[in-house]
Amino acid sequence: MYSSLTHAPAGVPLTISRIGDGDLASRMVRMGLFVGGVITRLDEDVALTTVRLRGPKGEVVLGSGMGGKVLAHLDDGRMLPLVEMRPSEKGHVECVNGGDALREGMAALGLEDDDPIELIRVLPPMEFTALVTGRGRIRLAEGMAAKILGRMGKVRCQFANAQAGADFTVEQIIGGSRAKRAIESLDIHPGTILRLETVGKAPSYQMAARNRCVVTSPSGLRLFLRQDQADLVVVSYKDEAGV
Repeated sequence: MYSSLTHAPAGVPLTISRIGDGDLASRMVRMGLFVGGVITRLDEDVALTTVRLRGPKGEVVLGSGMGGKVLAHLDDGRMLPLVEMRPSEKGHVECVNGGDALREGMAALGLEDDDPIELIRVLPPMEFTALVTGRGRIRLAEGMAAKILGRMGKVRCQFANAQAGADFTVEQIIGGSRAKRAIESLDIHPGTILRLETVGKAPSYQMAARNRCVVTSPSGLRLFLRQDQADLVVVSYKDEAGV
């Protein structure tokens, strides 16, 4: 039986038959996932976590959406999504599993292939309340705040690392097109001035695996794929009739 990974059953061996995008295929190869290889789709909820880590350009914050697309190669030889690292673990970026816009955004944070990293800590879900100069007050989840790059005076940083009460001039919005549209819908664009007011805990939540495809390899590596990426991976498996 053949199907896209999106519609494949969970908990059974799936043989990768075809990957319909060359860029995605090359990134999966770096993770040890080849045509002919066997994977298993997980039927579970994926806890969303935000992490703070140290890279070549200093400390950065990554929401789960971005962190789940960065494969880390730890100093002890293990490979795993960055969001599954534990505090004080060190390694380097093996690859960024995303499109050009995401990889360019990661590069702006100093997270390119082979860059050294150290996980500092896992952050609880946070909500940022900010004033958009001339437009009013907004609330941002920490994942959105982490995608806004700008300056406080001479210091360039993410809005997730901004100081309360200081003017923050937006220079760049990183991430994919959907993330950019969501942030721009709040009237945040390059040149916009934000002023952080408060940071507080936000309600914790989970995203069901059906909204984000999670697979594991025989070595235990977990890979997070968006649905549109999973649609490009064709797998074969035996159905209940053994076909």
